[in-house]
Amino acid sequence: MAYVLASWRLLITGPASGATNMAIDEAILRAVAAELVPPTLRLYAWEPPCLSLGQAQSCSEVDWEACVARGYTVVRRPTGGRAILHTDELTYSVTAPEDEPRVQGGIVESYRRLSEGLIEGLRLMGVPGI
Repeated sequence: MAYVLASWRLLITGPASGATNMAIDEAILRAVAAELVPPTLRLYAWEPPCLSLGQAQSCSEVDWEACVARGYTVVRRPTGGRAILHTDELTYSVTAPEDEPRVQGGIVESYRRLSEGLIEGLRLMGVPGI
């Protein structure tokens, strides 16, 4: 499949709380949807560590005492899926309109396509094992 050259925006933001990270992602989503900014790849980290819950996941599944004891915060993601514990990691978010060819198709297909791009980027940066 051939792709047309597209302009995307890259944002690299510093570590932030779960609430701040989700607020930034929501602001990006609104701006992309309103066609105020191009599709956006955002790279970020979490400080303090945070448990993010999927959009439809019940809060009753959280071990609140364990989170408090470890200094973890809890936030809800606007996306689906199950809980993810964000500690020492680099997280990425992709925000693009539905008609952007790189995200079209089902979840598995679009994740595969995006992952291939991330792997190629890491390879070009010389990351070992890629």
